Amino acid sequence: MTDLSDQIAGPFEPLGPRWLQALGSNPRGLFIPSQAWVSPGDGPGYVIDRDADASAWEKAVYSDISIVTQIDDGATPVVDGYEDGRLYSSSNSMPTIVAAELGLLGLHTDDHVLEIGTGTGWTAALISSFVGDGQVTTVEIDIDVYRQAGGNLARAGHDDVRLIHGDGTLGYPSGQPYDAVHVTVGAIEASPAWIEQTRPGGTIVFPWMPTWRYGAFVALRAVGDGTAVGRIESGCSFMMMRGQRSGELRGLGDDVRKRPARIDPQRIAGEWAASIFLNAMLPGVVCTTEQDGGFVLWAHSDTSAAYVTWDEEVGDWIVQASGDRDLYGEAEEVFLRWISWGCPASNRYGYSSTPEGDVIWVDHPGRVVNL
Repeated sequence: MTDLSDQIAGPFEPLGPRWLQALGSNPRGLFIPSQAWVSPGDGPGYVIDRDADASAWEKAVYSDISIVTQIDDGATPVVDGYEDGRLYSSSNSMPTIVAAELGLLGLHTDDHVLEIGTGTGWTAALISSFVGDGQVTTVEIDIDVYRQAGGNLARAGHDDVRLIHGDGTLGYPSGQPYDAVHVTVGAIEASPAWIEQTRPGGTIVFPWMPTWRYGAFVALRAVGDGTAVGRIESGCSFMMMRGQRSGELRGLGDDVRKRPARIDPQRIAGEWAASIFLNAMLPGVVCTTEQDGGFVLWAHSDTSAAYVTWDEEVGDWIVQASGDRDLYGEAEEVFLRWISWGCPASNRYGYSSTPEGDVIWVDHPGRVVNL
């Protein structure tokens, strides 16, 4: 471990000495390729190349930033970096985010853990060091990422980790029951397989990445009857599971209708707690925003689209809508309903996954947010 290790140990300190020990046993640098793309979040991305500049590579690796290790499912070399139309498809997440999710798992020694999305293998190694040898099964869908992770885990001394090439939405039934399921890729909802394969009382933590702007960690406990109940935790943003990636932004059609907006779109888009409400009541509606040259809100579904921006001539926010739904009108109604419920804060939301479907609730499972 280098002298820069303190920069990465900080996020793990609240988890306690055992996690710090696991971190010390598994330096992040063992799981980062020689060439990668750094996505700092607060500035432009850049290439790191250990052979060309070992110092810059090491500084990035032992900093609290995300490091992208695959672009466009491997079709674009990481040294080419990100451009519009390209897709980050595998990475080593920010240590603060990794620590936050690991803390939600509530792991104990000898817990049997299933991980969905191996990536570089770093989190599987950390968990294995915490729970003990032979207790971790990790599933990776991409064959190249799977092979690279296998090499990384072997180099770090983790031949004991069971590495599976497969579809993580199916879990790994041969290894059940699990005491915890650790999901490292965004999902629109909890997979029934994760719940079915978890021991009653066990934990499932996944990045809930619905379509209305924001994502969050969801921490569930398996009830034992095919259901799991828990809470929506801190916000996060993750790459989506394959098969759940949203399609191209739907543009406005020829049947454009214009009207003044009832509500400033910045208010609707800027409320994290309201976005949970919006996700629950507008499933399948994708919302994105832009700040370049003024605030713009886009919303689209399979059949409709809406575009909201400021009109200098009119002196008001103008909605342009097309298709069979008034998507922004629906968002306005949901936002007002959130207000009528007392503007519940994000820490009041819960999540229940059942064989009949997943629901969001406020305060207790009986107060479901729905249409």
